[in-house]
Amino acid sequence: MNRGSIVRKLASNSLSTAAPEQPTQACKGEDPDLFFPVGDGARALFQAAEAKAICRGCPFQNACLEGALQRGEEFGVWGGTDERDRRAMRRVAARKSAARNAS
Repeated sequence: MNRGSIVRKLASNSLSTAAPEQPTQACKGEDPDLFFPVGDGARALFQAAEAKAICRGCPFQNACLEGALQRGEEFGVWGGTDERDRRAMRRVAARKSAARNAS
């Protein structure tokens, strides 16, 4: 085999007609119940921590959180936050808004 045929073979094998792979949600394929812990005991806290860990590896984490805040999600883990986290975020945003309006 000469050098020219090797180059052509490598070049022809490296071309792909397939569409580039699109990112998927990290939670896809996970048990949905994992993202909705019940109660506030140790087991529920551990479950929420597991769900948040999955969210941290997700390319859609920010979009998921933004959607949850816009929809007013009261329950579950969304975008790496639980109910308490989102309530705290809303309180901070309300304080900032009130401070701006007062000035």
